[in-house]
Amino acid sequence: MVHPACSACPSPRAATLSRRGLIFGTVAAATLVASGCASAPPHVDGTFLQPWRSHEALSAEDWRQRLGLMRELGCRELVVQWTGLYGAANDWMLPPALLTLLFDEAARQGVGIRLGLPYDERWWTTLAAPQPGALQAFLDQTRERSLAAMRSDPWSRHAAFLGWYLPYEIDQYNWAAPERRRMLCAWLQTLAAEPTRRGQSRLAVSTFFSRLQTTGSLDGLWAEILDVAPLRPMLQDGVGVAGMGNYAGLEPLRRLLRQRGVAFDLIVELFEQLPPEPGRPEAFRARAATMQRVRAQLAVAHSYGAEHVLAYAFDPWLQGDTPEARQLLQDWRNSL
Repeated sequence: MVHPACSACPSPRAATLSRRGLIFGTVAAATLVASGCASAPPHVDGTFLQPWRSHEALSAEDWRQRLGLMRELGCRELVVQWTGLYGAANDWMLPPALLTLLFDEAARQGVGIRLGLPYDERWWTTLAAPQPGALQAFLDQTRERSLAAMRSDPWSRHAAFLGWYLPYEIDQYNWAAPERRRMLCAWLQTLAAEPTRRGQSRLAVSTFFSRLQTTGSLDGLWAEILDVAPLRPMLQDGVGVAGMGNYAGLEPLRRLLRQRGVAFDLIVELFEQLPPEPGRPEAFRARAATMQRVRAQLAVAHSYGAEHVLAYAFDPWLQGDTPEARQLLQDWRNSL
């Protein structure tokens, strides 16, 4: 999942909910809450970590506490969203010493790590670029960089390694054109083949339902992708931006994955979008969600058929230094 600030790039999830979608999501959640599912202790199988330069300042004890909190709340998987950022003004890679610390401490805590490949920050601007050939050139470059990482990175031999994560979100709006779908499928086919060839678990990638008007459908896109590329889809519930009704847009894809017997994960968003500040309409603002809303999401999530339910993300929405984050953590602990 892209960092919330990147939602100011083309943010398909920020479109207005349809009445049908809102009714579906509200009724589904209300039914599960009424049946008692929402009174059960909250549980997620894992969470995400979006590394930034600021994380380099954390001590070994800081990381022990963070991973300890994950285990306290039941998590056994950490998705490190990327091993580095490039394509913007200043490229940055996670220091090997920090990755070693993360993997070693995760192993001690009984947590596995799914490791994100390097992320090119031009993803959304390239998707919106009108220049012919720009997208293919971008896919070619990111393919080679991702393959190089999978082939040379030492972390896949660590006891805590669970698999690879491709840090590029896929929606149906940006891939409606047939020629774009062909490029996407060829790109994913090559990338998905590498971990399979090495005897590793399937390459994971996030996907979400865009409410922007398009001729494409999310399940139709994934039907084409899965015909050629063995992947592990991670479905973003989109509730942080679009509300509970967003589950309606995901339903056809969920149905497709269940019919095909494809293992998938569901990502529950722990934030809620706030209105933009005056004069800054593109700036994304959010705060930690309430426990009541998270309970409604988890009520749906645990009936969804996903192999794992992942929270996006403990850092910063549960571990952050804001009143909302502190309240969510307190309420979560009190519910255990």
